[in-house]
Amino acid sequence: MTRTGSAPRTVSAWSTSMLLQCAAFGAVTAVLIVALGPLTHSIALVSPVVYSLVGSVSSLGPLVAARWIRAPGSLLLTALVASLLALPFTALGFLIVAALGLPALAAELVLLASRFYPRPREAFWYLASAVLALVLFTISLVVIDPAVMSPWVVVFTFIGRMLSVLLLAAVAVRIEQALSRAGIRRRYRGRTGS
Repeated sequence: MTRTGSAPRTVSAWSTSMLLQCAAFGAVTAVLIVALGPLTHSIALVSPVVYSLVGSVSSLGPLVAARWIRAPGSLLLTALVASLLALPFTALGFLIVAALGLPALAAELVLLASRFYPRPREAFWYLASAVLALVLFTISLVVIDPAVMSPWVVVFTFIGRMLSVLLLAAVAVRIEQALSRAGIRRRYRGRTGS
């Protein structure tokens, strides 16, 4: 087979591998969302501040996928897969696609603009995570009950989102390191090729 004929097959194999990995991370995230759904729903009704700490857990799978796969679109694709799989089982319905997709898109844009995937730098990783937290916080402002809304609730909700997402970003780094130490090989790493 000619050299040009083999390139599409390699790209296709990488794309398939990326899709499968994003689907796997997305499925785990969806199970987590559904399993914690009754708890997070109850917390959201009682305290938006506590919910800002607990509700961010839905970002863990997409963050791990972005760290592990290291390919443009992996964070966003994983979030979309998770939202579509969890959709029939959550009280949010179709809003879950926006609730997971918009923060993931914002973080993905930061990672792309900083060229994180071909040249990873930790500062950009945490910047993207902070942007994800900011978008999550903005979305949560829309759904907080006006009866409990106060300047302190807004401030502490913002702090809760930032702290929880940055902690999850650090956990994603640890998971990536643990997978590497366990000898699990990456099948797809964007254009870096390892």
